[in-house]
Order: sequence, then C-alpha cells, then structure tokens
Amino acid sequence: MKIKVCSYLEIRGLVDQSGIGVATRNTVHALKAQGVEVTTDPRGDYDVLHLQWIGPRSLHYARLAHRRGRPVALTVHTTPELIEGAFTMSHALVSPYRAYLRWFMRHVDLLIAPSQQAANSLNPLAPDKPIHVFSGGIDLDRFSFDERTRQEYRKVHNLTRKTVLSVGQVIPRKGVKEFFEVARLLPQVDFLWIGPRVSPLLFYNPRFERVLKAKPENVRFLGFEPNIERAYCGCDLLFHPSHSETLGLVILEAAAVGLPLVVRRLPVYSSWLKDGVNCLMGESPEEFASAISDIISSKGPEVSSREVALPHSLRTVGRGLISSYREVIK
Repeated sequence: MKIKVCSYLEIRGLVDQSGIGVATRNTVHALKAQGVEVTTDPRGDYDVLHLQWIGPRSLHYARLAHRRGRPVALTVHTTPELIEGAFTMSHALVSPYRAYLRWFMRHVDLLIAPSQQAANSLNPLAPDKPIHVFSGGIDLDRFSFDERTRQEYRKVHNLTRKTVLSVGQVIPRKGVKEFFEVARLLPQVDFLWIGPRVSPLLFYNPRFERVLKAKPENVRFLGFEPNIERAYCGCDLLFHPSHSETLGLVILEAAAVGLPLVVRRLPVYSSWLKDGVNCLMGESPEEFASAISDIISSKGPEVSSREVALPHSLRTVGRGLISSYREVIK
C-alpha cells in the first residue's frame, strides 16, 4: 500500500539550526528513500499527517486531518523535563507545558518519541496512546570518516593540536560551563564549540553571560556549521556535557564518523551507550578531563563508537515509520 505523508514543522524557520530541524529533515529523507511521497503542505492531500511541533497551527491542522478522516502522528521532540534552562523563565513553564502537552496529545493518534526515556516520560501523560520510539535517523553515507576532509578542515581552522569538539546551541543546559572548566584543565588541547547562539531575546541569563566572557583561550566558538560532518572528521573526539537530552542526535552523528565519545552519565543514554565500551562517561570536570586525556593519549580503554549509529540509519528509521503509519491507518 502506497502512503503519502505530510510532515509539518510549524516553527521551521526558528529551529532550522537545532536538533528538531535536523531530525525533521532526516525523517523526510528517510521516508523518501523508501519511496514514500512526502509533502509539507498540511492543506493538501495525504494519508497521514506527521506533526513535529505542538503549536496552534499544528493543532488546527490536526483537527482538519481528523475531519478528513486522516490519522495524525506527533513526534515529541521536547519533553517537559527538557525545556528547563532552554530559554528565559523556562523553569516557570515546565508545569504549564506539561499540562498543555497532555491536552494536545489527545488530538493525535500516534506518538513518536526519540528515545525510550522520552517515551517513558510521555506515557503517564497519554496512557491510551500508542508510543513508538524512533530517532531522527542518521545518513551513514554523509556521516563517514574521510581523511582528505579531515586534513582540509584542520588546515582551514589552523588546528595543529589534539582537538575536542562539542555541538549544540550555546545555552547552559548544553554544558557550556563544564566545557570551559574542562578546557582549563587541559590547556594543551584545543576545544571547538559548533552551534548557534540563542538570541538574548529568547534567553538572557546574567550569570551565563559572565561565564561566556570568561572563555578560556583554548576554546573557540565557530557558530552554526551546515556541513557538520566536516567538523567531525577534523576533530579527535566529541565531548558532549549536556545536562539533559531526549536522545542526543549529535552523539549519533559523531559515532557514525567514528569519533570517540565522552558524555555525561545520563539515564537517556543507558539503553544504547556503555561506559568503557563505546564511550567514556563522567559527571565532574575532573572526570571528563581524565576521560579525554585517556583517549587522546591512547592510555584508556579502546572504545569503538561506530556501531552505536548503525541501528539509526535512514533506512531503518524510514521502514519503521512506514510500519507505524500503516498501523495507525488501519
């Protein structure tokens, strides 16, 4: 049975450079690779409406889909636990957001969570809704190591020493403060942060501003990088000190390239990352610095990350989504 899917991201212009934007684009690519016709116009014809956000327009189109007899799927990229620290006064919005999300989910037929922990968070809010777990997917052809790309990237950015990379929005929740602290402990290593700075209109924190002004000399911010796979090739390991994630898409991207991983010990990683096997984990700046030192000096355990990304290939994600759509259409 041929399926036509409408993938609708209401706030596309605001999140193009974030994990939500990347995951949404990956989902579209995954479906098209499986021969699925995909539209982004929720006013047109389709068999399934797949929402990527929970704004008022999304609600309007969900109701329109139901009036047409079409099922609605929703990927919940942001659980209530994840919004705290994302923008100014966000801590005061956790409870209202949870209530709104619970109400919004009554208007959909299928929930998609990026990770099992996210699914566990959503289940009490929508106990009568099916919840399927799919990441945004990884293009394994794009995210693969290339020595020539590595040399070109290092030359462009004048990288002559061991280089640690972090990827994400420049906000406290992503662990910028700890990134700086680890950089101070390892002055012989270069630290790069790739990701956009959130507008002060959306996030302003005087304490965080003071943290940024005290940036160590061996840390560089490179802003948004559309060809992020080049950075993964050019650096020596990924350090992801984020305090909370629904999955951690950048970890999968780096793993696909084969970068060693140093991450914070978070419950969301427990089902797919193993400390000392495919990554090294820590909680304090000293633990992170020790793990990074072990990797760049080859003194620690040999960790192989590539297999972490394989189950999240676009092919796997695309086929899984199609199966889920067919269930909800029935």
